Amino acid sequence: MEIQAFLADAVQASGGKLHALGVGWRVLQTSAFPARHDRIGLGVVVRTPPEEAGNHRLTIGLSGPAGPIAFGRGPDGTPRATVDAGFATPPGDGSATLALNLDGLVFEREGDHAFVLAIDGQERVRLPFRVQTKPEQPPSEIRTGVYL
Repeated sequence: MEIQAFLADAVQASGGKLHALGVGWRVLQTSAFPARHDRIGLGVVVRTPPEEAGNHRLTIGLSGPAGPIAFGRGPDGTPRATVDAGFATPPGDGSATLALNLDGLVFEREGDHAFVLAIDGQERVRLPFRVQTKPEQPPSEIRTGVYL
């Protein structure tokens, strides 16, 4: 089984393709903590050999500087440290595209974080990123832009 995954500002799956906005970031900057981030997108492509085609379960966890972070809610409203999604890879093509958008995540502290992706209970990918306070712009630096 081959898994490719990335962080983005938003992701959408359509017709076996992933469409993403703001792909490839590794740092979230904020002015203060706790910090709420509007949306984080996870794009995932899973390819399976013919013998592994069929139903599978993707589990996503979020870890931070102090360990696992609860970011989902169960059916009864209790906080959960993982979110699950079922998917299937067909025989023949053997691939699945998954677009996951997580809205309103709150980060309590600065530091290194990672989304941990497991398939059928086995960790497959870690998507590391850092949450930090935004450095102040030097007073001598002037930013301008031109629209054409």
